[in-house]
Amino acid sequence: MKNVLKLTTVLFLFASLLSCHKDKSKSNEITYDADAQKFIDSSGIADNTQKVALNNFVIQLKDSSLWTKFIAIYPMVGGTAATTKWNLKDSRDLDAAYRLTFNGTPVFATTGVLFPTIADYANTHLADSLLSYNNNSISYYSRTQNTIDGYDMGCADHVVYYNEFGIYNSVNATNWFGYYEFGSTPSTTTGLFMLSSTSSDVKRYENAVVTKSKGNSPTIGYTNYPVLIGYVAGASSGGQKQCALATIGNGLTDAEALTFYNIVENFESKLSRQMN
Repeated sequence: MKNVLKLTTVLFLFASLLSCHKDKSKSNEITYDADAQKFIDSSGIADNTQKVALNNFVIQLKDSSLWTKFIAIYPMVGGTAATTKWNLKDSRDLDAAYRLTFNGTPVFATTGVLFPTIADYANTHLADSLLSYNNNSISYYSRTQNTIDGYDMGCADHVVYYNEFGIYNSVNATNWFGYYEFGSTPSTTTGLFMLSSTSSDVKRYENAVVTKSKGNSPTIGYTNYPVLIGYVAGASSGGQKQCALATIGNGLTDAEALTFYNIVENFESKLSRQMN
């Protein structure tokens, strides 16, 4: 009888320990945001650091009421064409979902995508005519310090209107919905660069700081070309900067631009590719 009691006690203790272990394991599991999970499933990203960084990025955008501001978000995670082509806002493998189609031979790395020549770029399949001229934005996170005159993102350099953006271009850095900026040569070409058009202004941001402002409302003018990343159609040169994130969406206020910048910096830091 005593042996039976001992055996029962041992089994009870073992079951209790096993239950505690299971509960502890469950408590360590991450519950991913539904949109982050869709992106992870589509891209096939398996690295836990990247998955957690993506999940936190989505949650922070949603908590800051910025998630709905964007039409397309390209995190450039995973180091291959197969993992970096996806749009975080709509992770279907379709042109209509604005997933990227790569042209030429971009250089893929875990830190982002480099577009070394004018033959190398990513087509978003999102034409500027789909944007509201007075409520839109584009952004590019550069990991390259250089002083190469060229265009990093936008539509076309050979039709009017142009709608194009060069992080560094001493001749003609930005043409965006009626805002013409003739030359911009920032000392630092790394970090988050953005153009934002709202009903009252068109602004250029460099790491959340307004460096150029039209000072009045934007002008209706579309190229009807898709937004490219790493180049614009008809340009003589690209910016040749490694892209660690790009976005297309609605216009942002100065406060929203600062919040977005901080969220992006946190995201890049989690991936050990932050530049500032």
